[in-house]
Amino acid sequence: MKTPIEQYNTQYIPTWCPGCGNFMIHMSLKKALSDLEIQPSETFISFDIGCNGNGADMINTYAFKGLHGRSIPLAIGAHLANRDFTVIADIGDGGCFHEGLDHLVHAIRSNYDITILIHNNRNFALTTGQATVSTERGRTMYGLPDGKPERDLDITKFILSISPTFYAKTFSGDPTKLTEIIKEGVKHKGCSVIEIMQLCPTYNKEMTPEWFKNHSEDISNVEGYQRESLPKIEEFFAKKKNDKIYTGILCKINSVKTFYENLENRKGYKTNLVEEVKQYSIKNLLKKFE
Repeated sequence: MKTPIEQYNTQYIPTWCPGCGNFMIHMSLKKALSDLEIQPSETFISFDIGCNGNGADMINTYAFKGLHGRSIPLAIGAHLANRDFTVIADIGDGGCFHEGLDHLVHAIRSNYDITILIHNNRNFALTTGQATVSTERGRTMYGLPDGKPERDLDITKFILSISPTFYAKTFSGDPTKLTEIIKEGVKHKGCSVIEIMQLCPTYNKEMTPEWFKNHSEDISNVEGYQRESLPKIEEFFAKKKNDKIYTGILCKINSVKTFYENLENRKGYKTNLVEEVKQYSIKNLLKKFE
C-alpha cells in the first residue's frame, strides 16, 4: 500500500517563479517516495543553497539546508550514521559543479548508497542568472554582457569518466518519467546520480519544452546500447557526433560494492552508528574541561 503523497506536504507554499521546473521535480520526488512506500520519518534530504534549496521547507521529511555546494557530504554523513534511512542530496548545477565538485567526485568514486538529484537549469538562478559550467559558451548572462568566454562542461562525459554505478538524465517537464527514474535511483544499491534538465523560464528562456523535445532522445531508442557496460557506454559517448541530449538511465551497474560494504572493521555489525553512540557516555571526558 502506497504512503499517501499528502504525508510529504507541509504548511509552506512554494515561492518559485511561475513555470519553474522545481515544481515538477518536487512533486515527482514526493510521488516517488510515496510509490516506494517510504515513510517521511525514514527519509533524510539535504538541500543546497539555491532555488532548489527552498524545497527544504516544503517536504515533510528530515531535511537540512547546508552551505552552497555541500549537500552531498551532508547526505553521506547521514547515510553512514543511519543506513536504514533513505538519503537524498538535492543540489543545483552551480553548487554541484563549482563549490561542490570534489564532493560529487568522491561520492561516485566511493559509491555511497545515496541518491543525488542535480537540478541543471544552466545558471545560478537564485542570484539572478549568472553563468555556470553548464551554460553554453557565448551566451549573454548577468555579469557577462559580451557572452560567456569559457567552454561549457560536458556533464555526461565527466560523470561517466568517474565510473558511476548509476547515472540517469531526464527532464523536469516530464514528471512521469522523472518519477520513475527517481524510484530506480533510490532502489539502486550504491551512489545514484540523476541529472535533471530543469526549466527556468526567468533566466534560461531558450530551454523550453519544445526545445528539449527537439534536442533530446531517450537512450532506450538507441539500438544495442548497453547501460550495464561502462566501457561500452564511454565508447558510445566518445563517438557521439550529434548534439542530442540522451535521456533515461544511461548507466546502471550492480556488481560494485558500496563504501560501507567495503569496510572490513564493520563486518558483522548489525547496528547503525547512530545507535552505537547512545551506548557511550562522555561525562568523564567533559570533567577534564571543567
